[in-house]
Amino acid sequence: MKYTPFYQEYLENQARIVDFAGWALPLEYTSTLSEAKAVRSRCGLFDASHMGQILIRGAGALSLLQKLTPNDICLIQEGQQQYNLFLNSEGGVVDDLMVYRRQNSFLCVVNALNTDKVYRWLRANAEKNVEIIDVSTNTALLCVQGPCAEDVMQAVMGRDLSDLQYMHFIEGDFDGKKTLISRSGYTGEDGFEIYTAWEDGIKWWCGIMEQRAKYGLQLCGLGARDILRIEVGYPLYGHELDEKINPLEASLEWVVKFEKDFIAKQKILDAKREGVKRKRVGFVMQERAVPRRGYSLYSQGNFIGKVSSGTYSPHLDQFIGMAYIDSQYEQEGTLVDIEIREKFCRARLKSYPFVKLGIKHKGT
Repeated sequence: MKYTPFYQEYLENQARIVDFAGWALPLEYTSTLSEAKAVRSRCGLFDASHMGQILIRGAGALSLLQKLTPNDICLIQEGQQQYNLFLNSEGGVVDDLMVYRRQNSFLCVVNALNTDKVYRWLRANAEKNVEIIDVSTNTALLCVQGPCAEDVMQAVMGRDLSDLQYMHFIEGDFDGKKTLISRSGYTGEDGFEIYTAWEDGIKWWCGIMEQRAKYGLQLCGLGARDILRIEVGYPLYGHELDEKINPLEASLEWVVKFEKDFIAKQKILDAKREGVKRKRVGFVMQERAVPRRGYSLYSQGNFIGKVSSGTYSPHLDQFIGMAYIDSQYEQEGTLVDIEIREKFCRARLKSYPFVKLGIKHKGT
């Protein structure tokens, strides 16, 4: 089992701890629903130090990333970040990631489950003029998310952050600690992600927690994170993404820039021309029933797909989810049946986000 720098803080705050991708992480501190509500209404603090961080530098760094990803990294400048995908030779998703463009390098933030796989895969595809370094075990990552996130961070840092736009980041020595701070997150709310040295993470934690009472900040676990990302339709690797799912099927065509060359471009172009047979869609249950991953969907008695993620949304007071279904049924408003505990329960297809995004700026 792996432990983040904040494990002792979990214990002191009576977190319910679970094994997530080999890491001991908090599922919840008080309750999953109250934590999710806090992020939408005020502010929440997440520990994401389990995420993988891979540094890529050298003369061939940009060309390597451009080759392996469908989004165009040339669209972002130094100090900006971009959502992207690593693709395999068949067009499937090796992992989804955030790319941070720094002065002389790129920081790729990948899923904890895939860190080792992605690191080996990058090295296997890299030329001699590229250096690839796994810095995951040296980096602590905290996420402050919610409408009050800017106020919290400004109080902690003692500086105005209103000019830091969404999907942009700053780097520097903050209180003597080298840190990268981005305006981004996995909740659909305004927020910040703080990357700092492993041993310096606790200082940031304590500084943020000093603002707890003033801004109603709440510690949040994996359960709240899952609710929040489903409410805004964000995919999770292993649920909505894997190596057999291409970006078009995943409703991530906006990530694919066909104007540039990249691995499996022709296969994805072929899929676009022929039309994909399955598609990621959102749905809202029309009755009180919990849709769980793997449950089957039907239309007029015909099997059409499976649920990839489902949850109860405290903000809608409805059960919602995402699924992969036969693309001929993907039209919004289509009524389907989901088999839940040997009973067919009605659901209506609905485009995501299910809740209004709280972020202020559109990313690249």
